[in-house]
Amino acid sequence: MKSRGSEWHQWDLHFHTQSSYDYKAKTVSNGEIIAEMKKNDISVFAVTDHHVIDIERFNDLKALGEKEGITVLPGIEFLSDARGKEPIHFIGIFPENCNLNYVWGQLQHTTDLRKIESEGKKHNEVYCDLIDTMRTVKSLGGITTIHAGDKSGSVENITHSLPHNSAQKTDIAQEIDIYELGKESDQEGYRKFVFPHIGRTIPMIICSDNHHIGHYKRKQKMWIKGTPNFDGLKYALNEPESRFYIGEEPPVVTRVRENTTKYIKSLNISMTGKYDAKNKWFEDIDIPLNSELVTIIGHKGNGKSAISDIIAMCADSEHSDDFLFLHKSKFKKRGLADRFTAKLTFESGKSSNDRLLSHDIDSNQQRLVRYLPQSYFEKVCNEIGKVEAFRTEVEKVVFQYVPYHKRFGQPTFNELITFKKEAVNKRLHHLLEEVRSINEKIINLEDWGDPSRAESFINQKAIVEEELRVHIANKPLEVADPSKKEETEEIREKKANLQKLIDIKANLEIELKQLNESINTRSQFVSRLIGFNNELTSKLEDVQKLLQNADNEFHKIGIKVSDFVSYKFDKESLEKQITILQSQLDSDLKEIELQDDYQKADTSTLNTQSKIKRFEYDISVLESQFTGEQKIYQDYLRSLANWQARKEEIEGSSDKNGTLNYYKSALLFISEKLPHDLKELRDERLGLTRKIFEVKSEIKEFYDDVKSEIDPVLSGSDVSGLNIVSAFYPEADLGKSILRNIKQNRAGTFFGSDDGSRILYEDLIDVTDWNNEKSITSFLCNLIEYLEFDLREGKNKSPVFIGDITNNRKELYDLLFGLDYLSPHYDLRQKGKSLDQLSPGEKGALLLVFYLVLDKEDIPLIIDQPEDNLDNNSVATVLVPYIRNAKLNRQIIMVTHNPNLAVVSDSEQVIKVEIDKEDGNRFSFLSGGIESQIINNHIVEVLEGTIPAFTSRRDKYQIN
Repeated sequence: MKSRGSEWHQWDLHFHTQSSYDYKAKTVSNGEIIAEMKKNDISVFAVTDHHVIDIERFNDLKALGEKEGITVLPGIEFLSDARGKEPIHFIGIFPENCNLNYVWGQLQHTTDLRKIESEGKKHNEVYCDLIDTMRTVKSLGGITTIHAGDKSGSVENITHSLPHNSAQKTDIAQEIDIYELGKESDQEGYRKFVFPHIGRTIPMIICSDNHHIGHYKRKQKMWIKGTPNFDGLKYALNEPESRFYIGEEPPVVTRVRENTTKYIKSLNISMTGKYDAKNKWFEDIDIPLNSELVTIIGHKGNGKSAISDIIAMCADSEHSDDFLFLHKSKFKKRGLADRFTAKLTFESGKSSNDRLLSHDIDSNQQRLVRYLPQSYFEKVCNEIGKVEAFRTEVEKVVFQYVPYHKRFGQPTFNELITFKKEAVNKRLHHLLEEVRSINEKIINLEDWGDPSRAESFINQKAIVEEELRVHIANKPLEVADPSKKEETEEIREKKANLQKLIDIKANLEIELKQLNESINTRSQFVSRLIGFNNELTSKLEDVQKLLQNADNEFHKIGIKVSDFVSYKFDKESLEKQITILQSQLDSDLKEIELQDDYQKADTSTLNTQSKIKRFEYDISVLESQFTGEQKIYQDYLRSLANWQARKEEIEGSSDKNGTLNYYKSALLFISEKLPHDLKELRDERLGLTRKIFEVKSEIKEFYDDVKSEIDPVLSGSDVSGLNIVSAFYPEADLGKSILRNIKQNRAGTFFGSDDGSRILYEDLIDVTDWNNEKSITSFLCNLIEYLEFDLREGKNKSPVFIGDITNNRKELYDLLFGLDYLSPHYDLRQKGKSLDQLSPGEKGALLLVFYLVLDKEDIPLIIDQPEDNLDNNSVATVLVPYIRNAKLNRQIIMVTHNPNLAVVSDSEQVIKVEIDKEDGNRFSFLSGGIESQIINNHIVEVLEGTIPAFTSRRDKYQIN
């Protein structure tokens, strides 16, 4: 059995032949009737003559119809006893293979039709009891239709003037199977008023009520979806809204006809090479596929996933690494895949190329189906602590809602976001550089706050103070100036010359000091100027490249961007100034170099450093010429000068490390200025972080724009509790990234691997609203506080030096305050619960509903066993309604072992597969609609566990 199952066909369930007493052309042949029905594309029609079943004519029409692929059903039209202004017409229709002799005999003898023979009444003079006759038809295996709406002989002729009349209409509505309407517009009133009142939806049809085959005409075409026979009709009664259609053409038929390249008609699998009786597997398998919902069933290990994998492989689907059957460690590994080829044929008539089952999918090829393999589906839904893969699936669908002109030529959502981030990232780059720079300053200030540093400074200060005390105690003893006594002219002259040399040397030393300061300043500015020149040159090259690229891009619309930009950079003049400054610096540097011949050369030829050394030498020579008291006095003056110089050196200045004033200044800074400066820098850093958040929010605005396109679709789909949110989310491993730079073996808030991690998440990460600037700022401030104090219970918020408990503060701060871990994403929410709060089952249902409701793609959707993570209630109440809706817009092929998905979703085609392991793993299948008794039996056997098992479960359920 290889049927495509339930398909749409045109039916006519009210058709008269020459056997009706009021037929207009008694001479027409049965052949003419079949020819006209074929001409009008009628697949099934019911012979419903007035108060008669002409068995001989029916058998002839049935045989002629079978040759043309037309099913003829036996039937009869009754007149009921008058209950209004005119008799009510109703019809009984029976299976094409019923025992018609028995059926007709029963009708003739158990209804008022017997009066035709017994009382000699004419056919139009007999009125059958409506309710009794309908029940008789049912007891004989038939179904009933009744004229309704504005059609003549309608049930609506029963008035509501008396209460019992209204009750009669309700009774009839509970017995009847189908309403036959007079015109298409009658449907609206029944759906709006009648069906809600009676608590039941009844199928509605329009028929020809033909009385002259030469003038065959219908007010509107009538379609029924099902196998074109009585079983198909009877099953369709279970789906009055989805299997009956009045109109030119059902929307699904139109959609398939207009998109033939997007519907798979069949799958063919063939054996290549030599026949192998031990590995038969797929021998000339040709599986027809319905255009709506195809359900593949079978016992475990019997090839269900083989079919879905093979279709996906032929259609270049994604997720090939997650194929269950065509996996490199399974069927492919066994060396069997090279023995078989497969191809798809589409409704357009075009077939894909034959492919070996060992074929590796090229991800660059256009995929022709969307496939969710079972293992991939489980992987996405069972991510522990992560939702990245799930969000990737969401964003694939979301991308379909981005207007084409807003995609900027990007083929995927990720590439579009990357494209949009480029401009933003250039602005972020500057901010991030500022953050990195200020982090270095903050770390430097934090290091100043290290208690060990202050303690070291105190100790060093004490040492230097002791050194100064000892030095002061060793001040040279004062020697009286012998000049107060009488001295010779020679001595006075020597002293004058000595003082002159000392004064000149002192002036030179002042000059040298100023020169060193000038060299230091000038060298810094020369270096910065060179760096500025290089940076400016690089940036201008970037600008030129940017303008060139823009000109190349926008010339297509007649715009030359470079015409709108002007700048001037006199690089040559700047470099000339740098050369001049460098030359002055080189000249100054020569002034501090000690010349080798400074003791002998002409003083006028010496530089400043060498002159000082020369005068030091000359002073020492002159001092050596003193004798006696004068020598003692000169030695005293030199010692006093050296003592004073040493004293000044010990006392030092605030910027000279190792001196007393340095330690005093440092300790004063630590105690008074450091907290203020550190707070100021940290506030400045938070300001930069806020700006980074603002810039990143521009990307989120794009997410919000697309979300606004999706919201109406979700709200219109009536998906209970489901909504999509565009929001900032931190990276899943943010906590690990933070803890990687924290020493959890040191006393502090985050001490201990488990406890520290718990505190980080519970107190900081989990309570942060990542879409709120203030909340993020609070998170960052609190984290620094948690690092600077031990906030564990019982620790009384004792201070901790942040440098002692961190591994790499620079890396940690750059991460935290640069917000690189924060990105906008889409999140699905189910009744307020975020993705990372959902169970695997809830995620599974959500993902499937998302695809079924929002996915705009019209290529086939193949799902392999989606119910594995779902309970039966979720399947029945969540998935089924959306599967039924989605199959109207695309072909769905689903592998399942859940009866709710196969039956309640109203599969148009069920394919039951089997692998006979005793016969070389030979693959076989049966296919057809649920209405087929054969398929029905297999559904019960595979999905319900046989009828006795199903009945036993049903009987044990205590349902009030």
